[in-house]
Formats: sequence, C-alpha cells, structure tokens
Amino acid sequence: MANNGNRKRRRTRRRGRLTLRPGRELSSPAGGKLAGIFGRYLENPDRTLEEHSSDGLRLYSEMLRKDAQLALCFRQRALNVMAQPWRIMPGGDTREDNERALWVEDVLNGVKNFHLSRTRFFRGVSHGYAPAEIMFARRDDGTVGIDSFRTRDPERFRFDEKGGLLLVGEGNTQAEPMPREKFVLNTWGSDESPYGRALLQELYPLWYFKNNALKELVRFVEKFGAPYLWANYPRGIPESEQEALLEVLRQMQGNTVGIGPEGTEFKINEVGRQGVVEVFRFIIEEYVDRQYAKAILGQTLSTESESGTYALANFQKRGLQNIVEDDSLWQQEQLDGVIRTLIDLNFGPLPASRYPRFRIAYEEDKDLQFYLQAVSLAVNELGLTVGQSWLREQIGFPAPLADDRPLEGRMPVSTGSAGPETAPELQAE
Repeated sequence: MANNGNRKRRRTRRRGRLTLRPGRELSSPAGGKLAGIFGRYLENPDRTLEEHSSDGLRLYSEMLRKDAQLALCFRQRALNVMAQPWRIMPGGDTREDNERALWVEDVLNGVKNFHLSRTRFFRGVSHGYAPAEIMFARRDDGTVGIDSFRTRDPERFRFDEKGGLLLVGEGNTQAEPMPREKFVLNTWGSDESPYGRALLQELYPLWYFKNNALKELVRFVEKFGAPYLWANYPRGIPESEQEALLEVLRQMQGNTVGIGPEGTEFKINEVGRQGVVEVFRFIIEEYVDRQYAKAILGQTLSTESESGTYALANFQKRGLQNIVEDDSLWQQEQLDGVIRTLIDLNFGPLPASRYPRFRIAYEEDKDLQFYLQAVSLAVNELGLTVGQSWLREQIGFPAPLADDRPLEGRMPVSTGSAGPETAPELQAE
C-alpha cells in the first residue's frame, strides 16, 4: 500500500512540470558544428560595436584584458554585492511554503562554485548580457537540483525577433534555438532589447583615449627618455672605421647615438621630460582612471577626493549604497527566474506570489534595538498598524513553523509611576 501511494504521489507531481534532461549540456565551447536552422536574428543595437569593432563583443573583453584599472573597477562592483549575505524567503506563511524555501536554499548551497558563478553573472553589466547555462542534476532525494552554472561567451549567442536565445555557429551562418529555462541571461541596462546596454559602451571613448595616450607615452620615452651619445672622429679616416665607431656606440646605448668629423658642432635640445610625464600622468590617472571609478562605482571618497567632511562621506557612501541596492535587485531577479524553473520542474507551477524568492541583504546595518523601540512607539503610543510579515522581513526573523516551540519573553513590568498604563513593547495577535 505504501508503495502504491508513493507511485501515485510521483505521478501527481509530474503534472504540468517542465521536462529538461538533467546533466545535458547544450552550449559547450567544445561542441561540434551546429545542425540548427538558418534564419534571421535580432541585431545588437550597440552603436559602439557597430562603429568600432569587427569582432563584436570581443572588443569589450579586450578592453577588460588590457586595462587592469577598468577590470578592477568591475570586479569591485561585483564584490560589493557578493559581500552581502543572501537568504531564501518563503512565498507564504504555510508549512509547505517554508519547506519549499528550505529545499531551494539547500539546492543553491549545493551548487558548485556558486559564489564564483554569481560573480561572473556581473559580466552582464560590462557586456550588456552574459548567458549562463544551468547544469541540472538529480539529487539523492529524487528531485532535480543544480550541479553548477556555466557562464558562456556572450558573443556566441544572438536573439531572434521574439527575444528567444540562439546559439550561433561559425560565421554566424547557423543559429540553433536554446530553451529559455536552461539559461540565465543576466541582461542589464535595457528593458527593450534582450542584448541589454553594456556599461563598457559608455566607457569606450575613455578607454580609447587612455590606450592611445599610453602608446604616445611609450614613444616619448623611447625617443627622449635616454641620453644621446655623440662621438667625434678625426677627419679623413676610412668609412669602415667610422662604421666601427658607430657600432661601438650602438652597443653602448642602442639607437640614440651619432658620429661626426672633428670640429662638427652637435647640439641636443633638452626636452622637459618631467613636465611631459606629468601631463600623461594627469590624463591617465587623474582623469581617465577616476572617470572609470565614478562611472562604475559611484562618487566615493576613494575615487572623487582624498579628504572630506563627515557629511560628504555619508552622502557618497549613500550613493555607493544605491548602486549596491540596484545591482542586488538585478541579481535577485535573475535568480528568482532560476528558482521558478526549479519549482516548476519538481513540484509543478504555483501562483506567482507563492514562489520562494532569492533575497540579498543589501540594506545598511540597522541598530536593531533603536529600530524596535521606534516600531514599539509607533504601535503602542501612536496606534499605527504594523504588519508582522513586514517587520519580520525588516529584522530578519522568519515566521515560526507550526511545530516550532516559541520563545517565552517577559512582559515589561509597570513601575507604578503616573502616566498612561505601560503596555507591552510589541503587541501581536
């Protein structure tokens, strides 16, 4: 009887669920030629790529590879979010809602290199989108979980006219549709194009300016950074001896050498090297690198000024906090989609409000005692209504399960002083 019941339960759970084969990898870089369809796909509207790159999004990868400061700023932006703790919030207050949330949290905690994968999702900020293939795997409890995420080169993907993901072949002559549920797209910066809007699109002029300034600086150092050797030889000596003398000087100094007959005047105009180097330093460090930091990280004390007032520090800290909050909300949306896929695969579709949610605690640390005192004043003195679920989310206290034993707190004791009767600090039904 128990076995029959289990079979019935398994059959019931399969209704309406997605059917994806665990372990199947669809977009491996080592894959062979595509046997997909030939057709039209949506062009990337990025004007920077259209005007300055023959290799598409590889231009942005090249920018990050060649510019350490630019790469560091993007990495720091990702780490600002990665440093915040995350948790799974239930979609409701029932026991089943809490069990689903705990199951999702267990699945994500078991994902290989989950922290690194989430960091690589931020490539969507720099490139506009960064597809990551979800590698599903069968768990010991019989459910389908996630083994890992595989972040792919966005240049290998396009979108069709309906926004569907396509894996393109060599020469962009073939395109194979990819199942949407198998990928996290990590689209950033645009709500009208699936390609997003790459932040590097806005930073390309600065990178181009810096890249050329560095080339000019190298040329200047090669030409004027080393002393120039000059030797005089007696008039009338054979040309072979002149060449021998010149060769000796070349071995001593490279190409910044010269010779001439005795009595020849040779004057080297001294170049103000220090002034020229300062100009290049200002262009690269004071201007371009600071603009990088402001555009990617916001105006903080470390990027905008070397010293400042306490008020300025708080203002700039809040600006950075706004960026962290915005990026956290963006990544929450990406992973909420993954959670919906997991639930649909294992338990079938749910009402939109009942899915567990991935949440990053991106808010500034609260003084918990001061916060609860303020809520107590609002409830007991001002008579305001405060929802329990909202308060629990604010202070990070989940609702107890039905079989949990609640903690027994002490009610405040009245001191007998004149005034209104002392009420409990927080009253709840």
